[in-house]
Amino acid sequence: MFKSVKMTAVLFAGLMFSGMALAQTKVAVVNFQAAIMSTEVAKSKINALKTSSEYSQLQSSAEGIQAEMQKMADDAKKNGVTWSDEKKAEQQRKMNFKRSDLETAVKKLRAMEAQAVQEIQKSMVPKAKTAMEDVIKEQKLDLVLDANAAVFAGPNTDLTAEVVKRMNAAK
Repeated sequence: MFKSVKMTAVLFAGLMFSGMALAQTKVAVVNFQAAIMSTEVAKSKINALKTSSEYSQLQSSAEGIQAEMQKMADDAKKNGVTWSDEKKAEQQRKMNFKRSDLETAVKKLRAMEAQAVQEIQKSMVPKAKTAMEDVIKEQKLDLVLDANAAVFAGPNTDLTAEVVKRMNAAK
């Protein structure tokens, strides 16, 4: 019995000391990707992409194809009952071609966006790392986790806005 009391006391002391050590550990989270994409530089590059003539033309084309598909679908719904099987098959074939054209246009748009994001991140990572290192030193943090990996993080532990602010100031 004395042995179990002694073991319990040792475990209790260990838990107390580990709890005190944990209380002194300063932990924070940051969403590095969101910080980079929230900077003024990133926003202006994304805006430049979306206002570029190539992107705008592709966007307009995709919207036009969607409108044509909607018109075809409405026509089929309204008049499809009176169509012959050949007319229905022809309409379905045309819809499939339009759907394929739309998918191609959307893929091109997403590829342009992905390329722009990749270029932004590549150019901004060094600035983000510098800003993050400055925040870590100033706040004397012991551990910084990716915000996406954290199960819970209070609002006072998220450094993303501070990193964005510093990156914007660094220009």
